[in-house]
Amino acid sequence: MKNKNFLVIGNPIGHSLSPTLHNFWFKKHKLKNCLYKKQKLNAFDLAKFVKNIRSGKIYGANVTVPFKNKIIKYLDIIKGDAIKTNSVNTLYLQNDKLIGDNTDVYGFTKGVLEKIKSKPKIAAIIGAGGVVPSIIQSLINKNIKKIYITNRTYKKILNLKKIFKKRIIPIKFGQHENCFNNVDILINASTLGMLGQKELNFNFKKTKKKMNVVDIVYNPKKTKFLKDAQVCKHNIISGLEMFIYQAQKAFIIWHKKSPLINKQMYQILRKAIND
Repeated sequence: MKNKNFLVIGNPIGHSLSPTLHNFWFKKHKLKNCLYKKQKLNAFDLAKFVKNIRSGKIYGANVTVPFKNKIIKYLDIIKGDAIKTNSVNTLYLQNDKLIGDNTDVYGFTKGVLEKIKSKPKIAAIIGAGGVVPSIIQSLINKNIKKIYITNRTYKKILNLKKIFKKRIIPIKFGQHENCFNNVDILINASTLGMLGQKELNFNFKKTKKKMNVVDIVYNPKKTKFLKDAQVCKHNIISGLEMFIYQAQKAFIIWHKKSPLINKQMYQILRKAIND
């Protein structure tokens, strides 16, 4: 039987646990001919990468920072939440057409928003990269009408505002702490705090009420951002949950099976995380 090779691409990519998770699921579901790997690429590598999918060398792929938008020009069709967000993280061939889908909206909804007991009304996001449109769409789906956003490159926020119109309230980086001190949910959607990257500093002592603090970074297990929030008694949610559920939906798309989310899976992932 021909092997089915799967891949996650990004830059950086060393932090990714996608191979650990998907290979665990392959074993549990007895998909013996499937193998998942990760690969660091540059933008000029994307054309060759796409060619390998079209030729059958790669059966399916996930896309992470910084290629979720850049990959779109190489695709035949984008569908699902990828249409609303202009962000793609899951690729596959269907009837000789290369399809781009988005499982991040599902991942953030199931892994984060549905785990929050209260109903947030005001959200704030730090970062404006490839996953942020998916987070914004998840928040909109949950009827959160006011979404503050800051980023070191202000132009990226303005680009998001073109997509999401009145829902986005741009805040210049450096001024965000004063604006974000009264929100219900605060999300780090930047790479700050990721394994090998600079830490994200936020003065949680300024906050006026208890909030839900989310970091989409999942490696390390608990970033400085989350540790600082926890010290100030905020409810914290690791990016590991979003990661698991976005992967679950990708697995369903590729294999038409709903993969196991159980205690053993969490143990394997946490063991693989570099603290």
